[in-house]
Amino acid sequence: MTGRTALVDLLVLVADQQIKASIETLLEVRGDDLGIRRMRSWVVRHPRSDPGCRADSVRVARRYIRQADRLLVVFDHDGCGSGDSPEEIERRVEAELAANGWRGRSRVIVIAPELEAWVWGRSQGALRALGWKAGFPALRNWLAGQGRWPSAASKPPDPKEAAELALRERRRKLDTGFFERLAAQADFSNCHDRAFRRLRTTLRAWYPPARRPKRSGTR
Repeated sequence: MTGRTALVDLLVLVADQQIKASIETLLEVRGDDLGIRRMRSWVVRHPRSDPGCRADSVRVARRYIRQADRLLVVFDHDGCGSGDSPEEIERRVEAELAANGWRGRSRVIVIAPELEAWVWGRSQGALRALGWKAGFPALRNWLAGQGRWPSAASKPPDPKEAAELALRERRRKLDTGFFERLAAQADFSNCHDRAFRRLRTTLRAWYPPARRPKRSGTR
């Protein structure tokens, strides 16, 4: 970045409060687990949610163009107003950002179908956030009995509805606090969700951990 020194290393433009809470928690307390160094970041909510992130990221991000070194845009595929694939939407929005001052320093991440997909990664931390202590097989069997998790599916077809049902059974809510707990506790070392892997790969490329100086030999 040239000219004015950036106030933050990373600006993250997100669609809603749940994504905001998740990203803030990941950046603030899970940096070591993500394999990144600490950086200064802002997480900003787009006033028009998912459709706004898809169609109007350029306008909102423009006001931060000299205040942030790099930009992430994160939103759900469901509700964004486009039937195109997440990959095609990402390419299109990234091209728009590149043409408006963010070339080489922006990345777009579209979560399919929505953020709740990250709940179903078979993590003990996710189970704790959901309030289910009996394990994933018991949770899966219960959701199957509710008609919400077919035996052939690796995740519930409607991850948000499944999360709401599982939480309601434990007298909990699918609120911002849940996503903070999930981001703080989940084990994502073996996460196969495309959007999460794209997020982690991007952050590792931009903010690799600082190399520790080699200790000098002693005699």
